[in-house]
Order: sequence, then structure tokens, then C-alpha cells
Amino acid sequence: MHEELWEDGIAHGNLKSLNILFNNAMEPQISEYGLMSVDNENHSLQNSFKVDMYNFGLILFELLTGKLVHSNGIDLVKWVHSFVREEWTVAVFDIVMVSEGASEERMVQMFQVALKCINPSAGDRPAINQVLRMLNAIKDEEERSISSES
Repeated sequence: MHEELWEDGIAHGNLKSLNILFNNAMEPQISEYGLMSVDNENHSLQNSFKVDMYNFGLILFELLTGKLVHSNGIDLVKWVHSFVREEWTVAVFDIVMVSEGASEERMVQMFQVALKCINPSAGDRPAINQVLRMLNAIKDEEERSISSES
């Protein structure tokens, strides 16, 4: 959506896990598209899309940790950063995912993508096409790993 709506200056504006629904085929659908239209001034346009990227990073953290952004008085971003500062990255992951055999290596790679998305400097956050390339590379590596084990 970002690539198709970039020229029109339309970012989602309200991207969060609660706005990701699944259809009957269990395909994700993004709801409540904010249609946050911005003027065509490049700075405003870029910042709106960078806010969506920040929120996408938060969604990745929620998936990886099994925790919501604000839950039980815990700020997920601060909590994640405390693990990064202490170099306890693997301990941050959802124990259920790890116990069910999720690849910690792939989770660390996705964690690194999420960290790029929540960069405090909006200008240093990746664009959606860059994030897509990173995630596809992780997926491709996982598929190669699985096929080589067979």
C-alpha cells in the first residue's frame, strides 16, 4: 500500500496489531486505514510514512515477544531496549514460540529489522520496500535451511 499510495501522500496513520484482521483463508487484512492524507510537501509526506514504519516495528516486536506495546504498565520499546543494552536479545523472545521450535537465529534477524523500524530518527527508518527485502531474505534463508535438512 505504501508504494501505491506514496505519490498521493496517503499513509495508514493508525497501524497497530489490533487493526490486523484475518479473512476466512487466514490472510491478514489491514483495517481502519487512516487515510491520513498529507500535503505534498516532501517532508510531511515522508514523516507520515515513517510513522507507519515505526508502528510496523512495534507490531514485529509484539509478534516476537508475545507482549503488547503497553501492557501491565510495561512500555514495550523501553523493555526491548533494556535487553539490547544488556545484550540479552534472545531472552526477549516469546517463550512459546521458542519452545515450539521457532528459529532463534531468524527471530534475531527479525528483531534487528524491527529495531531499524523504530529508529528514533525518522529519516533513518527504512522504507517499506527495504523492510520487505529484509524480511523476504530471512524467509528465503529459512526455506533454504528447511529444504537442506530434508
